[in-house]
Amino acid sequence: MQANNTTPESPPKVGQEIQRLRLQHSLTLDQLASKSGVSKSILSQIERDRSNPTLATIWRITKALESPLEDVLAAKEGTKCFEKLSQNATPEVISEDSHFRLRILGTLNSVSTVQWYEFTAESGAELVSEAHGTGSLESITLCTGHLSVIVGEETQDVCTGETLRFRTDVPHRLKNEGEEVAHGFMVNLL
Repeated sequence: MQANNTTPESPPKVGQEIQRLRLQHSLTLDQLASKSGVSKSILSQIERDRSNPTLATIWRITKALESPLEDVLAAKEGTKCFEKLSQNATPEVISEDSHFRLRILGTLNSVSTVQWYEFTAESGAELVSEAHGTGSLESITLCTGHLSVIVGEETQDVCTGETLRFRTDVPHRLKNEGEEVAHGFMVNLL
């Protein structure tokens, strides 16, 4: 009789994905424990892959994180070291006047907390934005050109090499009133 040298496959390690989702929702272990009904100590063990949780436990956690159970179970540890997008595959947002372009540099799964863009604004281009919510903040670093930033009734100019941070809990506009194309980077903290 020949020995079977195959070893049984181990269950999926879901800890890293659960931790990623918890942090994406800005939850502490205590808060997730309260929402899911799973103790803080068990959650900590699961996140460190030191526990083999039951399907019912994972289900309660994913419900609290508002994430599909199958996505957490399908997460593979170490499968994505890099994510490379070609220039034409990077998502882009264009203003109503078609002269202000934002390339979305941040990941789509972080868009609810952090938005990161590279932008170009032709002369006369204007980007109009609604309020982003209480406590939101935007930071613009201008590589070339000149922009006027209008927040509510206040206006501030930003020029090549400068960084401007401003509240975005009220409607605001970015306008290139200069003659050259403005180019820079924008980060929104929501």
